[in-house]
Amino acid sequence: MDPRERRTSPRQPIKLAAQLDLGAGETWPCQIADFCAEGLFIRYSGETSRKLERAIARGAPDEITVRFRSADGNRRHELHVSIVRRIDGAMGVHFVRANPDAVSAMLKQCGGNRHQERSVLRAPSDRVQFVLHQSARAVVQFIEPLMDSCLAQMIVALKQAAQRAASDQQANEYMDASGQLQARQRVIWHQMAQSLESPLKPAPKGFPGAELSVVDKGEFEDWLTIRVMVTKADTLYRGELLQLKLRLDKLGIANSTGHHNPLGPSLVCESFHAGLSHLKASREVEKVCLKVFEQLVLQQLAPLYQELNNILIRHGVMPDLDLSKYLSERSTVSDDPAREVATGPAKAANKSGSHSASVASPAPASGKWAGGTHSAKTAPAEFRSYANAAQTAFATVRNLIGTLAASRLARGDTEPMAFAPNARPLSVGELHRELQHLQVESTASPEQPGTLRDRVVEHIRGSGDVALNDEQQETLDVVDRFFRSVVESPKLSDYAQSRMRQLEVPVLKVVMRDPSFFDDQGSPVRGVMNRLAQLGVRGGRINPVVQRRVDELIHRITTDFEQDTGVFETTVQELDTLIDRQNLVYRRNVERVTAAAEGAQKVSDSKSAVTEVLNRKLAGRKVPKALLSLLEGGWRDLLSLTWIRQGPDSQLWQDYLSVIDLLLAFADDPRAGINLPELLRVIQDGLSSISSNHMPSSQIREELKQFLVRKTDKPPELVEMPPVQTEEDQRKKLSEREQRSLQRWIHRARQLRTGDWLRDQEDPDNPQYIRLVWVARSFSRFVFVNHQGMRVVELDLEALARQMRKGIVVPDSQYDRPLVDESLDRMVRKVYDQLSWASTHDELTGLLGRREFERMLDQQLARHEDERALVRLDLRQFRLLNDTAGYQAGDDALRQVADLLRARVGDGMPLARLSGNEFAWLLPAETALTTTQGIVADIEAAEFTFDGRCYRLSASAGLVPELPALTAAQRWLRASEHAVKASKKQGHGKIVEYALDATDQSRQDQIAAKVASLGNLDEERMLLRCQKIIPLHAHTRMLSQYEVLISMYDDSGDLITGSDFVRMAERYDRMQAVDRWVVGRMLDWLRDKAPDPDHLGGVCINLSGYSLNDQSLLEFIYDKLSQKDAPIERLWFELTEATAVNDLNLLAGFISEMKELGCRFCLGNFGSGPVSFQLMRSLPVDLIKLDSVFTNQVDINETDRAMVQSMVDMAHYMKREVIACQVESREVLDMLRHLGVDYAQGFVIEKPRLLDSLH
Repeated sequence: MDPRERRTSPRQPIKLAAQLDLGAGETWPCQIADFCAEGLFIRYSGETSRKLERAIARGAPDEITVRFRSADGNRRHELHVSIVRRIDGAMGVHFVRANPDAVSAMLKQCGGNRHQERSVLRAPSDRVQFVLHQSARAVVQFIEPLMDSCLAQMIVALKQAAQRAASDQQANEYMDASGQLQARQRVIWHQMAQSLESPLKPAPKGFPGAELSVVDKGEFEDWLTIRVMVTKADTLYRGELLQLKLRLDKLGIANSTGHHNPLGPSLVCESFHAGLSHLKASREVEKVCLKVFEQLVLQQLAPLYQELNNILIRHGVMPDLDLSKYLSERSTVSDDPAREVATGPAKAANKSGSHSASVASPAPASGKWAGGTHSAKTAPAEFRSYANAAQTAFATVRNLIGTLAASRLARGDTEPMAFAPNARPLSVGELHRELQHLQVESTASPEQPGTLRDRVVEHIRGSGDVALNDEQQETLDVVDRFFRSVVESPKLSDYAQSRMRQLEVPVLKVVMRDPSFFDDQGSPVRGVMNRLAQLGVRGGRINPVVQRRVDELIHRITTDFEQDTGVFETTVQELDTLIDRQNLVYRRNVERVTAAAEGAQKVSDSKSAVTEVLNRKLAGRKVPKALLSLLEGGWRDLLSLTWIRQGPDSQLWQDYLSVIDLLLAFADDPRAGINLPELLRVIQDGLSSISSNHMPSSQIREELKQFLVRKTDKPPELVEMPPVQTEEDQRKKLSEREQRSLQRWIHRARQLRTGDWLRDQEDPDNPQYIRLVWVARSFSRFVFVNHQGMRVVELDLEALARQMRKGIVVPDSQYDRPLVDESLDRMVRKVYDQLSWASTHDELTGLLGRREFERMLDQQLARHEDERALVRLDLRQFRLLNDTAGYQAGDDALRQVADLLRARVGDGMPLARLSGNEFAWLLPAETALTTTQGIVADIEAAEFTFDGRCYRLSASAGLVPELPALTAAQRWLRASEHAVKASKKQGHGKIVEYALDATDQSRQDQIAAKVASLGNLDEERMLLRCQKIIPLHAHTRMLSQYEVLISMYDDSGDLITGSDFVRMAERYDRMQAVDRWVVGRMLDWLRDKAPDPDHLGGVCINLSGYSLNDQSLLEFIYDKLSQKDAPIERLWFELTEATAVNDLNLLAGFISEMKELGCRFCLGNFGSGPVSFQLMRSLPVDLIKLDSVFTNQVDINETDRAMVQSMVDMAHYMKREVIACQVESREVLDMLRHLGVDYAQGFVIEKPRLLDSLH
């Protein structure tokens, strides 16, 4: 709905003659222009307008009447309304009293005048329509007797409620409702039956009032009540509904109501609610009715869903449904339908054991613009129409830019004003004319320097004392950033970049008029840009004829486009034609490449087969020299050719092999009964078939003659035959360490599929994109092509694994994304990164701030791959410099020290300014001491000169290695603080290395020994607790949840805290066993205890990034949750330390597969920077949990507030909900709610409690 729309319900346009009556006995003609459920919009003539003004001036009536006649003229309808707003010649009015008959009459007349949206959508085919009709009829027949008893029981329940009512008024309401219900039972059932017979219906607009930013509480509670009922029923019949859903998907039956199943409980609930709405009853009455309905109808539907499954089975729809296998296969399906088309033929063509290429185009197939490209697996619960406005790309970027500007302003950074302070803002029409002039100028000189923003501002300034208003400037800023993101795409050639820039002004005009361009997948403007990217891809070679035609089309847009986007629509069609030609060339080239690869593979297979058989017959023994000459002279090649042409089962292959056997036998025993003439004929015929002169060489003939006609007492000349190395033998030569190192990458290489795009970064400054089009049997060879379909790279498995390990060849799962979508993401990420950098770095030195440094220490502790040491340094004598030379000199000195530290510490190592004159950084443990000594020496040798006076500084440093006891960043920093204090006591320039005291060391040794020796966890003293997570607003997807927290007691009975236990378990590789135990225990607990969903909505289990590297754990979880009675819908997972995951693609596939079963996933420890963004982009999670360092002080810290706001905007844009943890004050909770956070967890809500206390 248009954000400017004031009405809750969608408007229905109509042209209906009517009369206005203000109650003074005089009526005036008017026309009803449109209507909705709340009111009308009425137009009238100037004469009527003047009369109305005079009448209202005398005293505005509280109520006026609007009269009109039905379409046949036989009936008059009256609507009693009040005036809401008036404009010249029209007014908007609100219904004072409802008149359903009058509204129905308008709907009928409206339906006669124009095409209405049908209440029932057609099924894909007549057969499917028949199956659907039969299923709907079964639903009606099953529900009708249940509703008969249900409606009767509702009447009884209402009368009982009247007796218990707290007031006479409420009792009268209940009694009136029971009377109405008794009188209108058949009407309610008739309405309900109509809805049940039409299970395929258009998408509703969300709950009532969904389009408003402020929702009426009563309406929302009604909607929520229905949702809760549906969810509980979905849970109750989960097994049958899942099978039904899969069978309906097989038929192509689905609706757009947002529910998983068009025949599920949502259909029954909403149908009943629609029928009940005829009573126009109060909410209290509806509550009574819904409670009876839930007990007598919703909880009795199991036989219905069994019957619906049986109906589909009788029609042959998946009669032997293997649920786990089906879901596993579904999870591997590409999100991109075009990509499925591209890779599908490859699988079908794989008949000889090798994966041949798809002959599809190098980029996704381009459909007509109006259709767009939507994912086939869009989650039904993805943000509905009532979600935060920041989910749109345009609003997200504007919000992030606004937050960035506010953050800079708070630090005192101000940007120069683009226009004079008193300049007059341009109207919409004036701005359009100015942009039209600029568009014409750009056409005359397409290669104009400067950004779009600079050119527009310069042009407006040159037009006089005028300016853009704030909203126009914000829109210009967004479009300018968008095009900068477009031309930064590594996929675009220089030619395509220049043509994109020519579209800057036309696109700006489109966005100025309609910002939804950024979110309209069907926009022809997007279509043009995406297709230009396909034609002008980097590494491609555009045909000169195509290039001229593209230039003509772009010129036509820049000259013809004013407001009507029709020119873009025709351009899309013509670009599709050009793309089809380009794809045809690509397909033909790929066919040639794959045919050549198939041929080469056959030759390679034949040589391997010959080598294997010869090794079996000859390797390690002495053989006649004549036989060796025969093999080298062509017999080996003959065997290979025969294997290719005739196959290993042919008689000719056996005959040629028998020649070798006979020659070996003759060497052992010259008296063996061998038909020498026949043997020589076979040899001569064989060699002549591969020889150009049809005769074997003279050397071969001479050696064979001497061998065959020698004297029996003369031994033949023999030579040692060494075994020929096969590829498998060469593979075995790899060192054991190399094999282990390559194993993970070999596994990744085997996961590649034909059609996948990869980035070849051998030249990092100019990466090339290559596409896998052919894979040999057993994944021994991989063939890649460029955008023209020409072969560019061919690698064996180990070579490809090495390239992937080095980061030279990198899979790019996002390559097929349309250019506009990719550019929008890049734009959002860049603005977010700017804001992230500003909020996590020290303004003076540009080094990391303390809290971001703490976060990176936590990441290092979680990874524990390479040992690091923490160094903390305190500048000595800095206060003297600062007091003597002044604060400016002190700032300059700190900058110089920061530069010195950067040079010494090096890239890739975190380096921070902790406070005024304290710095900290990480270094490799083995070089930490020598590097720190060098840093201290450099600081002492540096001269700091201010106002002609030279100052000297010194430093004291503390060095702390990674110790098992230091399980958290704060502990590590505290240890470094102790070390620095000790170094200060020893004097300037000293470095002290930290060591645990005896008590701490003993305690840590005890914990380490306990965790390292974990056995059967059922026999250990494990402690499971939980903490509540609550929704912060009415539109969240989940109700209250609980996170499971784990800890344990040591042998002395002392509690090992959760963080210590997890860190130690990760260090000693016990986390996989712990996670496996927790998952199994919680599933058993949920199944056995079956807690009330109203009290316990769901349970969150943490999965460590290290555990997620264990394929067997993933299989265990999938197997557990695939079981029929598993409470899937009650369980979700938080991924902690996701940076430790080795294979994100594998994890993303697992998450997708688990989401098919109904699980949710949350990305934990979400922080600032590109790593967090990339994880959120790569993993299909439902939620993110903010790192608590950003939320602890969000109520008082402006920087934290800006960072949280940006992360919330980012998450909502990417369709993720947001959780804040460790919320410990009411002020923080209120601020998080204000910033749009969806859920909160912490002591202010509820302290952790024993898990068993929930039941």
